[in-house]
Amino acid sequence: MPKQRILDTSPVPTALRGPSAEASRARAAWSAASRDRAPLLILAEPGFDAAAIARTVHDAADATRPFVHVDASQADGAEIEMELFGTRHRPAVRTAEVLGAGGALVRANLGTVFIEAIGGLPFPVQRRLARLLRDGEARFGGRATLPLQARIIASTLPGVQDAVDGEVLADLHRRLAAQVLTVPPLRTRPADFGSLVPALTQDIAVQLSRGVPSFTQSALNVLASLPWRRNMVELHALLERLLRAVPGDAVQQEDVLAQLSFDGAFARRAPAGSLREARQRFEREYIAAVLEQHDWRMSDAARTLGMERANLYRKTRQLGISRAGTGHAAANGRSL
Repeated sequence: MPKQRILDTSPVPTALRGPSAEASRARAAWSAASRDRAPLLILAEPGFDAAAIARTVHDAADATRPFVHVDASQADGAEIEMELFGTRHRPAVRTAEVLGAGGALVRANLGTVFIEAIGGLPFPVQRRLARLLRDGEARFGGRATLPLQARIIASTLPGVQDAVDGEVLADLHRRLAAQVLTVPPLRTRPADFGSLVPALTQDIAVQLSRGVPSFTQSALNVLASLPWRRNMVELHALLERLLRAVPGDAVQQEDVLAQLSFDGAFARRAPAGSLREARQRFEREYIAAVLEQHDWRMSDAARTLGMERANLYRKTRQLGISRAGTGHAAANGRSL
């Protein structure tokens, strides 16, 4: 068994590695964002961990300062407004936004506030954030107006530029997009699997307390040809199954094929998980099918589903449904 290598601690996110032009552009954007405290917008499909990527940008700049993560898809409007600003919106005219001590924008101090799924913010909260970014200053309690110290990084799905004012207000998008980091989907970058697979395999092998196998070129070719609708989450899951199933020092083409069905999709496994998880899978597939039927016209799909358009936007984010995922439902997941 080959000698076990140490865990890779390179600061560049694994998802951005590889020789392809797409990966090179993403790394250049990552490097520029790591040297600049301007707002940053991360565009990433489901299956990429945008929060982890944002954290690497923050750490590369100054890991000693706070990193505050706010998930806009997981709270209602009142809760998310208090979590972010520490105060509730008041319609009275004032010279600057007022921030409370408990809000993320104050707790981050000179660090970073990362807002995941920025489109999940209700429009009034988006307007407050856009105004704060425009003015660059705020009042803290009853004190005088001071410059905003926290850096803001946000994430959303690719293609949001085509739907501004539908999911993200145009004014907020313009101010967040001072810098943009687009994470390229795996299906567009087959040349990168020679870099991605060894990096992930090394991490998984350490977790499984086993040696690190190599992959033959034919095995890599099979992996590079798959659709990868859930990107890094799906790749990580397949590699973990391979490392559990293949005890030797090398993964062959036939080892990879054994984990796939004949139509090229991942092999089906026995039913697992709770009834709630099964219901979520059905809901994800059904909503995706309705959206495809209406060519992703959100208003028409919402009418068919019997729900408000805004609620459909929120539901697609929560379930990780993305048109960019070749028209199929994609499950949310966490993996760099």
